[in-house]
Amino acid sequence: NSQITSNKGLNTDQLAGHTQVTAQNINSLSSNMPLCMSQLHAGVKRDHKLKHWGRLQYGLFLKGAGMSMEESMLFFQSLFTKIMTAEQFQKNYSYNIRHMYGKEGKRASYTPYHCKKIIFGQAPQAGDHHGCPFRHYDSNHLGSLLSKLQIGSSSDRAEIMRLSQSQNYQLACLKHFEVTHPGVMGKREVNLDNVGNHPNAWFNASVSYSGGSGGNEQPTAPVTPEKIMEETE
Repeated sequence: NSQITSNKGLNTDQLAGHTQVTAQNINSLSSNMPLCMSQLHAGVKRDHKLKHWGRLQYGLFLKGAGMSMEESMLFFQSLFTKIMTAEQFQKNYSYNIRHMYGKEGKRASYTPYHCKKIIFGQAPQAGDHHGCPFRHYDSNHLGSLLSKLQIGSSSDRAEIMRLSQSQNYQLACLKHFEVTHPGVMGKREVNLDNVGNHPNAWFNASVSYSGGSGGNEQPTAPVTPEKIMEETE
């Protein structure tokens, strides 16, 4: 197949965009996320928790998007403490967040997951929200999600489904970006490098397309991810 395989030129230290990402504005910025991350965002908003691989995938994405450790702690604590006490959150989850930011353990600097790692990494099980929807969702689930999110036209969705079913998962994601950002190829200020290789590159390009504030120019996605999660429970 014609899967995108190159990460040439990708510098994860430069993935963070110019928009400040905080616990307060992450909901509005979720419309600028690729499907893998918007599904994680919707999942944690609905369930008020994420399992291990979901916390890693989404937590490192937020770090790469420019969210500080303090804001990440605020974000996850505000959601998790809807089903647990603040003491339970601090005991069971705060260490992991500090660890992701290199403040605990061997104090390594962990980088956000690129597409290949998500596609070929730990597959999601029941109750999980991590992974790549184009790789891990069955055709009925993916097709229903694309329709409910109103991604492009019916022919656009059919092309995304075709790419997904032919195992061109990253090309399906690239098509998703293309149809939800009309005219993006003509915008020189939008850096499209690695949009099909890395969720953070997808996010940064989308925020740049929207004018730097996030969520301003997403005409094909008026239905929020949270609403979709509610409807598919």
